[in-house]
Amino acid sequence: MSDWDDLLGHAFGLLLGQPLAEFDAAGTYAVFYYDDETAGEALEDLDPGELVADIDGRSGDQGGDELYPDRWVPDLARSAFVATEVRPAALQPLLTVTTDDDRALVWGRDIGRALQAGSLSLDELTPDGYRLFPHLLLRPRTDGSLLDAMRAATWTMSAPDGLSDIGDSLVRDGYVTSEVSVVDPRWESALDQVGDDALRRHLRGLCLDAHWARMAGAYYLGPGECPSDFGPIAALPGSKVIAGWEFGEGQGAMVVMHLSEPSVGSHG
Repeated sequence: MSDWDDLLGHAFGLLLGQPLAEFDAAGTYAVFYYDDETAGEALEDLDPGELVADIDGRSGDQGGDELYPDRWVPDLARSAFVATEVRPAALQPLLTVTTDDDRALVWGRDIGRALQAGSLSLDELTPDGYRLFPHLLLRPRTDGSLLDAMRAATWTMSAPDGLSDIGDSLVRDGYVTSEVSVVDPRWESALDQVGDDALRRHLRGLCLDAHWARMAGAYYLGPGECPSDFGPIAALPGSKVIAGWEFGEGQGAMVVMHLSEPSVGSHG
């Protein structure tokens, strides 16, 4: 491991409340992201080939220093599609889980295969205002390790490049003075132990208090906390929530999940 892998691993352990080495190494760690502005629109431009493609390897960074999903390399085959009611008959046998609130989950690869086989058409996936049709829970490419899942979840894939300082931006834009902390007090002491100043400032932007997270950065729910959007994934046999974040006023969310599935490179 590189020095930066060591530095990141230590920082992630602080946020998760225990060293990464103490987490179960079996199964796969993955990130899922939800954004209510794009989750349905993504269906309109689906390429069946992308839905069945194996996207293996460590997390990638497509550039920038914003906390945006377009920096990730998407893994659509293993992304999840969730709906409150699934109308297309071709999707019925593909459903992986149905939760108590009648949300069902279909994996991207299964949708892609149905599209390629002609048993499902893109027209049948057109979203509506009530999310009765599947909406995307985007999964970025990672190598299956907890370290790499946390890299993607914190946008530190190319650290020390690509780091941001949201707290400083709020000061420069006149929202707060430099003496005011915008970080959730629950995470201040953990963040103070992060050894690199730039990394510490970057991670602080992912642990803002509930007020400031409405307009910038993210609100860290904490270890084991799952945003409601990811309930169908959390309900999968063998799944375990590692950590969750929320963005804005409920418009977006992200979760790191331990899944009972083969590691990257060995899935079918």
